[in-house]
Amino acid sequence: MTFDPKSFSLSVFFPAYYDEKNIEKVTEGVLKAIREMGITTFEITIVEDGSPDRTGEVADGLAARHPNVRVIHHPKNLGYGAALKTGFTSARHEWVFYTDGDNQFDLSELKKFVALTPYTDIVAGFRINKQYSRWRKFTSFVYNLVLRVLFDIRDRDVDCAFKIYRRDLFDKIAIESNDAFIDAEIAIKSRLLNYSSTEVGVTHLPRVDGVSTGARPSVIVRTIREIWNYHRRYRRELRRVRAGHAPGPELLGKPSGASS
Repeated sequence: MTFDPKSFSLSVFFPAYYDEKNIEKVTEGVLKAIREMGITTFEITIVEDGSPDRTGEVADGLAARHPNVRVIHHPKNLGYGAALKTGFTSARHEWVFYTDGDNQFDLSELKKFVALTPYTDIVAGFRINKQYSRWRKFTSFVYNLVLRVLFDIRDRDVDCAFKIYRRDLFDKIAIESNDAFIDAEIAIKSRLLNYSSTEVGVTHLPRVDGVSTGARPSVIVRTIREIWNYHRRYRRELRRVRAGHAPGPELLGKPSGASS
C-alpha cells in the first residue's frame, strides 16, 4: 500500500495570532508542498484568533488569491486550544494536518508525513533541536514528564504543532480543552480508541517575527489547572480502561455536532 495523490484528500489548518508577517510564508509553504505531492483535493483554513494586528487582513488577502484557502475569524481572542478546536471541527477532508502560523517549521516536511498515512492513523512530529529559551525547554520537558506519569503518554513531544490525523477521530471524541492541554487530550482519547500513531522528527526553526504566547505564566497556570481537573475527573475511568474495559462516553466526551 502506497500513497496515492489522486485518491488522497487533505484539510490543512493553522491558528494565527500576531502572525501578520508569518502567515503568508506558512500558507505559500503548504501550497508548495501540496502541489509537489500532486494532491488536488485539499483545503487550507487559517483560524484567525482575534489578533489585534493585521493578521486577519493578510489572511483575507490570501483567501482572495487562492481558491483553496479560507479564513475563519474569531471575533475575539479565544486562545490556542479554541483555535485548534475550530480547525479540527471545520475540517472537511479525510485527513487533517495542522501546524502553527508562526513559521517555525519547514513545511516541505509535510511530504514525509503524508507518505506514512497508508500505514498509520496519526503521524505526530517531535521537534529536533527546539529553538526555545532554556526556560521554555525546561517547561516543555516537565510538561511531557507529567503527562507520562499521570496518563502514560509516551510521545516524545506531545505539544509539537506538526501532526496529521484521520479526520474521523474528531467524529468520535469531544475536545474539552481550550488551552495547551488540547494535544495531550487528543493523544489520550485517540489511544483509548486504538488509533495507531507514528512519530517523526521535524526541523524546528527560530521564530523571526510575531509574538509567542506559549510560555506566559497565565497559559502555564491554566494548563496545570486543566491537567489536574482532567486527571481528577477521569482517573477512575482511566484505571478501568487500563484493566481492559472499553472507554465509556464520559471519558471520550460528546463529539462536536452530536445531537443532544
